[in-house]
Order: sequence, then structure tokens, then C-alpha cells
Amino acid sequence: TTTDTVAPVISAVTSSGITAAAASVLWNTDENADSTAWYSTTTPVAIGGGALTTTNASLVSAHSLGLTGLTASTTYYFLVVSKDGNGNTATSSESSFTTLGL
Repeated sequence: TTTDTVAPVISAVTSSGITAAAASVLWNTDENADSTAWYSTTTPVAIGGGALTTTNASLVSAHSLGLTGLTASTTYYFLVVSKDGNGNTATSSESSFTTLGL
């Protein structure tokens, strides 16, 4: 048997459903993988170093994570990470969105 050593390919990273206090982050992968989003009000987003994170361990190819407890009228920077069942990990480039005002 051949072990999968290829990381998932992340595509179509976007944000939607943006309100004053919440937003959703969506993306696709070319194989089933878990979902993690790191987000911060500063750039670059520091994975594991002060950035906030949310995760879904389910292995899927269409990813959606909700970010809550956000501050109104604030720009958030985010990147997404997906790891397949064999532990191969891919990280997106950074994106951003601005929450709505109150």
C-alpha cells in the first residue's frame, strides 16, 4: 500500500454572513480534511501565538466555521488550516473581513 503524503489543496477561501459580532469562514479542499481557522485583529496572524482559533475535527471537503464574539467595526485577519486523515497539513494565505458597525 502507498501512504498518502500529499497535503490537501485549499481553495475558494472566503468569509460570509458577516455581522457586528460574528462571521463564517468557508473553503474547499480536494480531499477530506479537518477544519481550523486562526483569526486575529493583527497581521500577520500568529498561529499558536495569540491568535484565536476554532476547529472542527470532521473530515470533509467543504469547510465552514463560525467565528463568534467579534468586535463591531473591526478588521479581522484569518487563515485556514486543513489536515487530512494521514496528517498532511495545508495552510492558506491570509485573508480579511471587517465586521459591521452597531
